[in-house]
Amino acid sequence: MHELLSIGIELSIGLFALLLLTKVMGRESLSESTPFDFISMIVVGDFVSDAIYDPETHIFKVIFAILFWGMLIYIIDLITLKVHQSRSFFESQPALVINKGQIDRNILKKNRVDMNHLQMLLRDRGIFSFREIEYAVLEPNGKVSVIRKSEYEQTQRKDLNLSTPTLSFPVTLISDGIILKKNLQAVRKTEPWLLDELKKHAIDDPKHIMIAEWRDEDGLFIQKKSSS
Repeated sequence: MHELLSIGIELSIGLFALLLLTKVMGRESLSESTPFDFISMIVVGDFVSDAIYDPETHIFKVIFAILFWGMLIYIIDLITLKVHQSRSFFESQPALVINKGQIDRNILKKNRVDMNHLQMLLRDRGIFSFREIEYAVLEPNGKVSVIRKSEYEQTQRKDLNLSTPTLSFPVTLISDGIILKKNLQAVRKTEPWLLDELKKHAIDDPKHIMIAEWRDEDGLFIQKKSSS
């Protein structure tokens, strides 16, 4: 009886410690897990299991380990928020696996994804044929985001005898105040051109931009950072 009571107390304390850790990690960890979140869950789960099943592991040592781990995660989140260059190290990057209807085998190999796995991911999105896809992006959480070809949109234009417009992939030019020079080159634009476009929107400094996105069909989309 005493042993069962001890396990119950340890589980209760562990639960509250994990809830506190979840608050520190933020809402992102409650959605689709990234590789970093997956590692965090494994480590924290090991801490809690040690507290329950290992009589030599004191519960307060485990609480300290969980809270210290949470502090490390919080610090890493701050670093990735403040230092843009660090994101490529701590976070996985999205990969364009289908570009203008063409599957990029090199990108698939780089991300260790074979065709069967890619087809499974697409079927999960309700897409059963590659002919329907214009662009597909492998996200850090392992899922695929897709832009369909115009004629295969849910309201199919070919059924209404409408003309089929061209599609281009949206390219992020500014992210969290940082100009992405490689993306500028990809759309054949220059930094002076971008700064001129910002001035047309009464913006003098790119640091005031949360996101700036270019698409051939409708040009530049800009969203400023909130003043708060």
